[in-house]
Amino acid sequence: MGKQGNAEDGGVALPRRLFLLRLTILVPFCTGLVMSPGLWTGPRSYPKVPVWSLLPPIGDAVAAVLYGALFVLAGLAMIVPRARWPIAGLLAIIVTFCLADQTRWQPWVFQYGFLLAVVGLAGGGDTAPVDDLQTLNLARLVIVFTYVFSGLQKINLNFMENEFSWIITPITSLLPSMAIALDAFGFLVPFVQVAFGVGLLTRRFRRASLAAAVGMHIFVLAMFGPLGLNWNDIVWPWTAAMAVFDVLLFSGPAEFAWRDIVWNVRDLRHGAAVALPALSFFNLWDSYLSSALYSGNLTEAQIYLSDLGAAATTGNVRPYLVRISENTNVLNLQRWAIEDLNVTPYAETRVFKTIAKDVCGTLRNRDQLVLVVKEQRMFFSRPEAGFRCSQL
Repeated sequence: MGKQGNAEDGGVALPRRLFLLRLTILVPFCTGLVMSPGLWTGPRSYPKVPVWSLLPPIGDAVAAVLYGALFVLAGLAMIVPRARWPIAGLLAIIVTFCLADQTRWQPWVFQYGFLLAVVGLAGGGDTAPVDDLQTLNLARLVIVFTYVFSGLQKINLNFMENEFSWIITPITSLLPSMAIALDAFGFLVPFVQVAFGVGLLTRRFRRASLAAAVGMHIFVLAMFGPLGLNWNDIVWPWTAAMAVFDVLLFSGPAEFAWRDIVWNVRDLRHGAAVALPALSFFNLWDSYLSSALYSGNLTEAQIYLSDLGAAATTGNVRPYLVRISENTNVLNLQRWAIEDLNVTPYAETRVFKTIAKDVCGTLRNRDQLVLVVKEQRMFFSRPEAGFRCSQL
């Protein structure tokens, strides 16, 4: 590293940068928690999917206490920035919540949690700039590989031909003449995202890559925001936070090379940040934990019910049924999760099977329901499969 980078990284600026990074994680994290109370405390009609069926459920009163404790601990972590115990307590509660329901494994929850473990539980103090620099570089690694894996996940025709066209609907609806050119750009988007993710690691292309990354988040906010699709508002603060992460981690006078970020054989967290998302390409790790949101590379599911089955469902489920043809109704899981919890369904087969099983339990005749699942991965996608209630 250059002399300027050493001075910046070893001086007062580094602890301040780490504090701002912690603040940028905690504030949008708490914002997301406020925006999705049903996900954490209820009341809710969308079924819970525990990691293990024998785990004791978290009662409503206990969930409310734990939910409130998250904000108290987040506040303490901001007031006492060098203390580890508030972050450790916050992460313990999040893990407890997530064991009780996999729908809580949202991409923003996972990334914030991982970054808090990196920034909030790191060793070192005001007199240990080397440890602080290692912490900062690990945070940089997380952000870089978020972009790289997100771009790789998008290398599929479903994103290039369908998902991107839907995302840019606010533009093409106003300017139909641009639709063909913008749709064609969807074939380049994955490679552009991988390129600026890698570019952030380099001295030569860092500034241009930083501008591209921040510009992408501004574009996404415009498309998903209230003047665009007005969709899935839980990701708005996360998208804004990502832009701030970029500025905090990759701007300024610090000179660091790709080896400083990528190469650290002593820290297992480096390996986890790189290896685990890569496993999702082979169907060995969950897509939502691998930067696959809105990538067109997610498992999809439909729950079909006959008219008799639809009539037998509870009042909480019935509003989300759509009759698509004679004696065929589809349970809109996306709308159910969004309206009930303000998050999208967790896109894994095991989760969809548990939700379908819960609906099966409300039916008089269990032959009136079929779950159809289509898994999508870069490699080793399983063929479309159907499940009756007796198979769940």
